[in-house]
Amino acid sequence: MKNSQATLRMTRALIVMTFFALLTGCSETNLGQLEQTLADIRQSPVGQPPTVAVALPEHQDVRYVHSDGRSPFLPPEAITQGSANRNEGALAPDRQRTPEPLESFPLQELRLVGTMRMAGRQVAMIASPDGSITSVKQGNYMGTDYGRIADIGAQEVRVVERVFTQREGWQEREVTLALNAERTPDE
Repeated sequence: MKNSQATLRMTRALIVMTFFALLTGCSETNLGQLEQTLADIRQSPVGQPPTVAVALPEHQDVRYVHSDGRSPFLPPEAITQGSANRNEGALAPDRQRTPEPLESFPLQELRLVGTMRMAGRQVAMIASPDGSITSVKQGNYMGTDYGRIADIGAQEVRVVERVFTQREGWQEREVTLALNAERTPDE
């Protein structure tokens, strides 16, 4: 019993010494930085969290330059077996024709600025990326996909483009340029 009491006293003494050592370690810490941060928070305006501005990298457009190449969605054997010739077909564009000024820009970069009636004909005003405005009428060409103006309405210009696919050859698609809107392919 004496031995167990001595062990118990020693254990208690050891616990008390450990406790005091821990308290001594806590009293020696430097809390100056924490106190300064708290003082800054207390002095800042109430209800406004600190703002942190993160610089974002600048966006750069990348153009897809391989649109005339093989379609990545068709297997190679389907292309070689059923590929169409770019120079043949009823819908093949006339490559001997002199290109018009708006044919040097992709259709999605052209913008309809307005329409008006001149000498009994509907005329559309088209703004190009270089800042110029060109007047066009039905039958004029615009866009890099051999687009021909099919109709000019009061609020829109309907263009029929000719696009080439490896499997089906030349196809037509209708696109509408609307006033104050982006290019929208028609279904």
